[in-house]
Amino acid sequence: MIASEILHFLKEFHQCDIADVSVTGGGSINNCFSYLAKGEKFFLKYNDSRQFPDIIHFDKEGLSAIAATNTIATPSVVACENVGNYEVLVLPFIEQERPGKLFWEQFGQNLAALHFKEAPFYGWQHDNYIGSLHQSNRQQKQYLPFLVQERLQKQIALANRNNSLSEKDNAAFEQLFKQLPDIIPEAQASLVHGDLWSGNFVVGKGQIPYLIDPSIHYSFRETDLAFTYLFGGFHQKFYEAYEESFPLSPGFQERIGIYNLYPLLVHLNLFGNSYLHSIRDVLKKIS
Repeated sequence: MIASEILHFLKEFHQCDIADVSVTGGGSINNCFSYLAKGEKFFLKYNDSRQFPDIIHFDKEGLSAIAATNTIATPSVVACENVGNYEVLVLPFIEQERPGKLFWEQFGQNLAALHFKEAPFYGWQHDNYIGSLHQSNRQQKQYLPFLVQERLQKQIALANRNNSLSEKDNAAFEQLFKQLPDIIPEAQASLVHGDLWSGNFVVGKGQIPYLIDPSIHYSFRETDLAFTYLFGGFHQKFYEAYEESFPLSPGFQERIGIYNLYPLLVHLNLFGNSYLHSIRDVLKKIS
């Protein structure tokens, strides 16, 4: 059930009673519900602001940043507030369809259009989150220092504090860092979703692609594409449409594992050593 303070806020905000409240998912970070107000359906997400300060506000910021590009749809932000010890986000509820060919083609084209939005730096105006973990967005003018210092080394340090990595693992990462200039091509920083797995897009009515739950920043666009391969769920038509709109540099398939070391380390730090084998597989292939 929705916390009483938030129910009171919603009634005041909508100036009516709240009806047809239903749980719509959620997890270790957020509580998620749908509800009706004045006959309109809304999506509610909230969490404990003491445990994850500003995470909801960063969510709003990411959705708004993507929406401002006019490239790919995001749910419009209805409300984003602190209510007592909670952070609250209200969005329109998106009625979903099964994805078809049109959806995947539009999704690939729209993501490519988002990636055309560039910046003179990698990073963001401030740090944010990847899942429930802190994500460093200190700005760098080149991608490799950003990848190594703000992404991989930060998660490696956390994994070492958790005693998850061996001396051999750390040596393999150091060897990888020396090889990266010969593997990763130079590229312009693009606006990226930053957490692009199959749980973070929605198929709206009319086969409209919506992005949700971004971990927004500027980075090498190949990282967004690589993330889609990590857990699957993306149709080949998506990749074909993207490639036609914004061709990737040769050798992208061989670089996917390197880019996905970051989310794999994040999952190692969040969920434990079941992800260690995948990390070691990537490092072994590069060595």
